[in-house]
Formats: sequence, C-alpha cells, structure tokens
Amino acid sequence: MKLSIGQKIFGIAAVVLALMIAVASYSIHLTGGISDDLDTVATRHLPLSDAVTRIEVRIFEQGVAMQRLFESGIDPDRFVDLGQEIVLEFAAAHKLLELEKKASPRLQNTARLMEDELAVLEDKYLAFEHHGKSLLGARFDDDTARIHALLADMDARQDAISVQIDSLRQRLESLTTAAVNRADSEEHKLLMVSSGLTILAALLALFFAAIVTRVIVRAVKNLVQGAKAVEAGELDTEVAVTSSDEIGMLTGAFNAMVGGLRLKERIKDTFGKYMDPRIVTKLLDDPKIAEPGGEKREMTVMFIDLKGFTSISEKLKPADLVNMINDFYTHMTGAIADNKGVVDKYIGDAVMAYWGPPFTTPEEHAVCACKAAIEALEHLQIFRDQVKRELGADADGLDIDLRIGVSSGEMIVGTLGSDVSRNFTVLGDPVNLGSRLEGASKAYGTRILISERTRTLVGGAMAVREIDLIRVKGKEEPTRVFELLAEKPDKAALPIPAADAFASGLQCYRKQQWDLAAESFRKCLSLSPGDPPSEVYLKRVAQLCENPPGPAWDGVWIFESK
Repeated sequence: MKLSIGQKIFGIAAVVLALMIAVASYSIHLTGGISDDLDTVATRHLPLSDAVTRIEVRIFEQGVAMQRLFESGIDPDRFVDLGQEIVLEFAAAHKLLELEKKASPRLQNTARLMEDELAVLEDKYLAFEHHGKSLLGARFDDDTARIHALLADMDARQDAISVQIDSLRQRLESLTTAAVNRADSEEHKLLMVSSGLTILAALLALFFAAIVTRVIVRAVKNLVQGAKAVEAGELDTEVAVTSSDEIGMLTGAFNAMVGGLRLKERIKDTFGKYMDPRIVTKLLDDPKIAEPGGEKREMTVMFIDLKGFTSISEKLKPADLVNMINDFYTHMTGAIADNKGVVDKYIGDAVMAYWGPPFTTPEEHAVCACKAAIEALEHLQIFRDQVKRELGADADGLDIDLRIGVSSGEMIVGTLGSDVSRNFTVLGDPVNLGSRLEGASKAYGTRILISERTRTLVGGAMAVREIDLIRVKGKEEPTRVFELLAEKPDKAALPIPAADAFASGLQCYRKQQWDLAAESFRKCLSLSPGDPPSEVYLKRVAQLCENPPGPAWDGVWIFESK
C-alpha cells in the first residue's frame, strides 16, 4: 500500500506520542511544584532582595549626602529626595510580602515574620531620617552645639539600620535557598524519569524514521542538487521522480518550474534584442504593464543623431553601411546602458533613450542622462577608429560625428500602441523638445544641447554654458538651452575666461549692444580658438547690425524647421 509522507510521519509520531504522554503526565505533576518555587524566587524573593538592597544603598547615599553637606556645602535637597525614594522602596517591599502571603499559603507565617522585620527596619529608618532632618534644621539655624550632638549619633543610627537589613536579608536568603533546593530535588526526579522514557521513545522513533527517511532524504537530496544546478544557471536540469508521495509531486512541479524558467529565459534572450532587457523582465514579471495606459512622471529623454548620415550612406556599400550603423548603435547603447538609461528605439541613424523611475531614482535621471551623453562622445572616437579598421580606404573622407539633445520634464510613460503591436515608451512636450535640441545643435555647431530643466536638475554636477533663448517649431514658449561641456571637475571644459567672455557677449547681444557683443565673442575665440557658438554669434551680430530687430525684440531665436 502506498502511503503519503503525512501517513508515514503520523505513524512514527503516534508511537512517540504514546510514550511522551506518559512522560508529560509525570512531568506536569513535578513541574507544578518546581514552577511554584521558582516563581516565588523570581517574582517575590529576588525583587524583595533588590528592594532591600536599594533601600540600603539609598540610606548609605543619604549618609554620604549629609557628610558632604557639612564638608562642602552641597545642596541639602539631595538628602530629602533620597528619603522620598526610600519611602517608595519600602512601599514596594510591603507589596511584595502581601503577594507572598496570598500566593503561597505555606509561606504565610514566614512572610509575616519578614514583614515584622521590615516594619522594624522602616521605623529605624524613619527615626534616622528624622534625625537627619533635625541636623538640616540645626545647620539652617547655625546651631553648632546641636550639630555636633546630632552628628555624634548619626553613625550609630545608620549602623543599627545596617544590622537590621542584614537580619532581613539573611532570612530572605534562607527562604530562597530552601525554595531552590526543593526545586532542584524535584527537577532531579523529573530528569531521571524523563530521560528514561525519552531514550526509549527516541530509540523507537529512530528505528522507524531510519526506514522512512532513507527514501525521503534520497528524493530531497536529488531536489537540492537540482536546485543548486538551476541556481548556477543550468536550466536544462531535470530531476527524476522516484516516489508517488508529496515529494514525487514536488519533484514534478520542480521540473515544470524549471521548464518555465527555461522558456522565460529564452523569451528574455530573444526579445531583449528588440527592446531593453529590463522592460522585457518587467513585462514577464508584471504582465499588467503590457496593457495600454501610462502615468505622468518627471523623466529625462535623449536623442543621439549620427551627423551627415545621408552623405555617408551615399559613399558606402549597403552591407558596409548596415555594419557601420549597427556598430554605432552598439556604442551608443553601451553608453546609455552603463548609465542606467533605457533605449526606447532606433530611428534610422538616431537613438532615442530615456531615464527615470522605475529604472533610476527620481533624483538621478538628469545626471545619468548627461553622463551618458558625455560617454557617447568618448565612444565616438572608438567608433571612428573601428570604422577605419573595418572599411580601410572606404572610410577616407567620412565625416563621422554626433549631435545630442537632452531634455527633462513631466512626460507620459507607459504602454502605447495598437491591439497587435505595442511599445513601452514616453511621450510629451519634453520628448519633442529633446528631439528639437538635437537638431538645434547643428545651428550652433555644438555636440550636446540640454534643456533649462535638465540644467536645473544636474545643478553643479556638470559644466555647462548657456547658449541661447530659442523657440522651437510647435512650441509657443521660448526655452533656454545650454551646452553640456563636461562632468565636473574636468579640464576638458571651456576655460573660465572664455566662458566668462561668451556669457558677457550673450548678455550684450540680448541688450542689442552689438559692438560689445562682437568684442566679447572675439575674445572668447581668442581664448578658445574655433569655438563654434562664438562664430555663430559673430555672424548673427553682423546680420542684426545690418537689419536691427527693433526695440520690441526679446532676444529669442526662432527655429522654423524641426
């Protein structure tokens, strides 16, 4: 007959239980007496002993306080405060003795004797305290003769109290010792009987358990080995089913679970090539996010565009062009992923990525995006060298460069799309602005432009300079844009004198002080030769000198194209 694990264990337990009931019955009888004795010691004798000790300590402190009072004039209130504490300790001790009389009828007479001794001690203390207060009064009256008379009797009274405390403590110790000895004797009996019956029960249990567990343990070990193999990444693991009990069912479920993990890993590996693996993992762990919908969050978006892709594509063979663009995507994706970014999509020769919860904390998304932009420029040089190695002479004359736009703000993040095709993405005005900033970089000759909100969020972590106040197509409100120069501290950033000259030129430009603006931009170029924004502004200033914009001009530069 096939038995379940529960039936097997129940059979062993039934035999052990019969023997343990006998042990328990006798143990309950003896334990009751042990418990009473130990309870008496723990809840009354020891607290009472502590209370007596505290009384003795406080009385000693009163004596010390009185002595210091006459030696160095310390505040007399200390003597009175200690007296109040001692009165409370006496009250607690009396309460413990009342509990002793109620809880243990056989100790009522002893408790009364101890209560009498405690009362004597309390009377002696009250006389001592009264004596001390008389001393305080004599000191207050500056009665020297009376002070000497009272001081002479002070130590004697304190010694009498100590003698009474010793007597009370000895009686209490004798009671405690008697209770502990009784408990020890009963415990010894309990130990002997319990040991004998327990050993018998253990031998029988071991006999039956050895038979049952031999089969169970073998199956469990197989499961453990299988689990370790799966933990090590061996998802092809399968454990043999060797029994028809619950462990056999568990083994079958384990094999099914591993099969599910194997399928899930295959899905992640496959679809992770089409979208960010973290999104694939989130979709598998929480299928609800695949449903259309979104929520508003402050995030950062980045667009990276390969400059001059049209002319590059005209010079290369299709296969070389595909390999080149794939290498470009690989480098840009590396810079984004290394800084916690999510690649949203590849758009021709451009990459769109975003940062924000749940992939970054709310405080770091702008900084991470800017770091990724800077690393993208570092990858650019590696990418250029790679293109030269792979294309050889065909790479000559290729102008390989980047333009990047970074924008932060509240945007919608969630699942968008049709019934047959969906995408976990972001949309909103900051997303459009990021795309426009990437395009605007071309007008200023810059590589990385960031929005005003991004500039605010990164604070002092990045070296930036304000480039312009612009109005992009599709947006009514003007926005300040900044060039991202480097991560602080970094010597590659624009030299401070050049940055100051550019900022001064920008200020004069907005005030229509064309000569001063041109002078500042030329100074910037002398300190940082070839600075593209300065060259752009010199040309723009020359045009505006010839065609003044008028007094109502607000300094906003309008971009009509995307």
